[in-house]
Amino acid sequence: MAKKLNEIDWLKLLKVDKDIFFDWFNFKEEVVVSKGVKIKFYCLKYKENQPDDEGFISHLYQHVEKYVFDEKTVKEIKEDGDNPYLKALSYFGDIDPLGDGRYGELILYLFVEAVLQTPMIVHKIAQTYNNNDQIKGSDGLFIGNINNKATLLIGESKMRNNFHVCVGDVIKSLERYINKPESIDRELDVAKNHLSNDLKNLDVEDLDLIYQSLRTKQIEFQEYNICYPAFLMYKELKLSNLIAKNLPETEGQVLKFIDSMKSRRSNYIKDSLPINTNITLEFFMMPVQDVNTFRMMCYKIFHNGKDFSKN
Repeated sequence: MAKKLNEIDWLKLLKVDKDIFFDWFNFKEEVVVSKGVKIKFYCLKYKENQPDDEGFISHLYQHVEKYVFDEKTVKEIKEDGDNPYLKALSYFGDIDPLGDGRYGELILYLFVEAVLQTPMIVHKIAQTYNNNDQIKGSDGLFIGNINNKATLLIGESKMRNNFHVCVGDVIKSLERYINKPESIDRELDVAKNHLSNDLKNLDVEDLDLIYQSLRTKQIEFQEYNICYPAFLMYKELKLSNLIAKNLPETEGQVLKFIDSMKSRRSNYIKDSLPINTNITLEFFMMPVQDVNTFRMMCYKIFHNGKDFSKN
């Protein structure tokens, strides 16, 4: 039995293998903006002189069941004679991928669990009434230990074809919570009613402690440091030109270019942040050739090779 939140064995709840996840990336660089603000850049490995978007999306596809359902729900679905994997895929319904945020939420989940080693505590499917109803609120709620400090993580994900718009959108979303305890209170009120059954793998006393900690007026909540992780996929204009040249050293040229841009991109984010030096932020940056193309590929792979049609 843990007496404090940072004594809970959060690692046993993780579902994402960090080594397998990191193996998809050839470029992993961090820029420390301040003590509490870190910006991490990632670039996919290449296959046949192209970034392996298709392989990475197929990797995302393999995580759908664990992302959507907890272990108890998977067991119940199997007992009812249904396929939990197919049911999980229905969460990614027949929705226009150019406006659908669910693929970004899935990628955020993988980054937070793999990089920060903090498990997701709420499965969003439990709050969704139909395939077109996306829950208002954060894009992911996680708890774990960061630097031996119990940490509550409220995540956001944005996928935009313009870097500045992407940053602006994620900052706007995060500002709903920063210095606004009433918004965190609402988020946790919802969370308490939809906690993952995977938490029951912990001791009963630990589960009680977690539940108490999600009540913002209780002393247990004060144990938390609050972190805002954000996944940002954005279009980096020069990538397409570099890749189109189809040179033998294309991947190396791309990595050099992203490396040359990381300080500029980080400084823009730093200048866009709310004026509050005590905020803890973790940004996961993933520049791509074209975000819309990536989104449409997600839809196609998640829908058995079918392209999205508005008709």
